[in-house]
Amino acid sequence: MDSLDFDILKCLKEDGRMSHERIAQSVKLSRPAVRARIMAMEKSGVIEGYTTKVNYDALGFNIQVFVYIKVASMCYEKVMKDIYESVPNQLIIEDHYRISGEWCLLLRVMCHTQEDITKFVDRVLQIESVISTNTVFIFKS
Repeated sequence: MDSLDFDILKCLKEDGRMSHERIAQSVKLSRPAVRARIMAMEKSGVIEGYTTKVNYDALGFNIQVFVYIKVASMCYEKVMKDIYESVPNQLIIEDHYRISGEWCLLLRVMCHTQEDITKFVDRVLQIESVISTNTVFIFKS
């Protein structure tokens, strides 16, 4: 990986559908050279795939929160499975992490209303091994 590869990755991160021609103009390489570099990054696993960036506000999911979860035992996978099984349609868990420190798990959740998040947190607190939660509303991301 060199600085040109990182420049190509930056272009793809901004727009995963950017044409090789446009990337080539941006990084000042030929289109075949850009294509070869992208293929090499895909083959080596640097580029794992391409994804769609969803505008959740346009879908009405205009409330975003972080939910910190404290778990009593080392059964994080089971707790996460139970959490995902308790997710109603009006709520999306965008990201989840196992973290260090006072809290064990961190979720980034999108929902339509404060009532949606309240009901979700209440369900999470009913899961075996969940001790407590802390919810932080995201003003802007």
